[in-house]
Amino acid sequence: MELGGGSECAAKRQGLSSSDTAAAAAGEDRLSALHDDVLVLILLKLTTRAAARTSVLSHRWRRIWALLPVLRFTSPPEPHRLRHALDDHKVLLRDFLVGADGATAESLAVWLPAAARRVSGDLTLKTYGPVEDAGERGAFEFPCFEKATTISFFLGFQGLAVPLTGVFTRLTGLHLSRVWFHGPGELGDAVSSPRCPCLQRLTVEDARGLRDLAIHSESMLLMELRGLQALSRLTVVAPALEELTVASCFLKSPPIANISTPLLTKLDWIDEYDPSSVHLGKMAHLQWLGTGFYLVYGNGGFLHNQSCLSLLQHFEGIKSLCLTLAYLRGIENYDYMMEDMAMLPDITFLRLMVMAYGHAFEVSAFHVLRLCTGIRRLMLLFLSEAETVCTSDCKCLQLIEWETEELLLNHLEEVEIFEWRGTKHEVAFVKRLFDWGTMIKEMTVNFCHSISDVKAKELYQSFQSFSRPGVCMKFYRCQIRSEKSSKVLYAPKD
Repeated sequence: MELGGGSECAAKRQGLSSSDTAAAAAGEDRLSALHDDVLVLILLKLTTRAAARTSVLSHRWRRIWALLPVLRFTSPPEPHRLRHALDDHKVLLRDFLVGADGATAESLAVWLPAAARRVSGDLTLKTYGPVEDAGERGAFEFPCFEKATTISFFLGFQGLAVPLTGVFTRLTGLHLSRVWFHGPGELGDAVSSPRCPCLQRLTVEDARGLRDLAIHSESMLLMELRGLQALSRLTVVAPALEELTVASCFLKSPPIANISTPLLTKLDWIDEYDPSSVHLGKMAHLQWLGTGFYLVYGNGGFLHNQSCLSLLQHFEGIKSLCLTLAYLRGIENYDYMMEDMAMLPDITFLRLMVMAYGHAFEVSAFHVLRLCTGIRRLMLLFLSEAETVCTSDCKCLQLIEWETEELLLNHLEEVEIFEWRGTKHEVAFVKRLFDWGTMIKEMTVNFCHSISDVKAKELYQSFQSFSRPGVCMKFYRCQIRSEKSSKVLYAPKD
């Protein structure tokens, strides 16, 4: 056996020439000889902080760092250093993310104008602080990002001063979450077509400081307004808009709204609705309507039920309806309210969500199905956080006509169930559903994420016992790996 020449043999095995071996032995830097584009691709594999540290290697590497098109700071450097880094950057940024927990308005104002000059793609800013002192933290001005295409701000109710001037020339998407709006400008003016000529998607959620919002946009396709709370007046004129969501915005004053969206196909109005002050305009293309929850037990003074009924009566024929039936935990002092719901739009798809808190919900769900016997597809979602059981003398158990009354759902072909726990009320209702829906061809069941293996197997076998031959049955369980959940097809082990 030959013991010598180990280095030479190793070089041959790795396909290295003698000059390569000599260069490696001498510590020669051949990485720096690569083209700039190649080095940029290498640095993009690193975190931004690690890539920045390569600038100390040599003058060449310092220049490469300034060529990165993507910068992501989960804990950013000192504000002035960040501003200098942006000013010295040689290329436009297609992706710029900053996570700056606890940042003050003053610190954000230091570097955001520099970011406005450099970002040509996506900008994401996340800063969280205590809500209690949000009103005392001041506000920073929203600089004009002339080149950015999408902007996402998650601000922990940090103050945001809307500017009076500036055109966001290329902006197509804007997401503002937990923002406390300040003047001098108005958000509606800033996002309307004169200043955002290309804006297609707007989301504003959990915001404060908005009372009057007026948006006139020729380009907008999707708009979501959630949790604006103090809103008192809303105007939307968007001839191209396809999807609109208004949820929990008119909580402190009666709703006043004027909506002109002739091409709208999807409307989720999860808010107060008064036809005398909320004018939805013509929506000839509407295919989906989502409403707020309807209290099964309540009293005549509960205005939310009336809002829901008025909205349902506004539309005669749409393709899909999303309706939520909600139960209070204690219903002994309340009246059954389902008889007030006398009609529903002519639909083919019903998405019915049930928050029962252990109550017998079958009679209320039966009432809804009786009003839409032409549906072809039904989706059931059971939303209670945990399985609870009401008392044996609860009034929800006194309404039992659903057990014997006939119902013909002879168009229903597809049923999908989510968050299935297999409570006695859920099982009883689905059994009757097979009696009513004689044409059901497909049944998909998604088990509750917390259900045990033993319970899942028991429910699987129970379904097989009352299902009909020819019905395609599919069962799914939620699988969590590395903090990510996915839906997997379920079949019990023998």
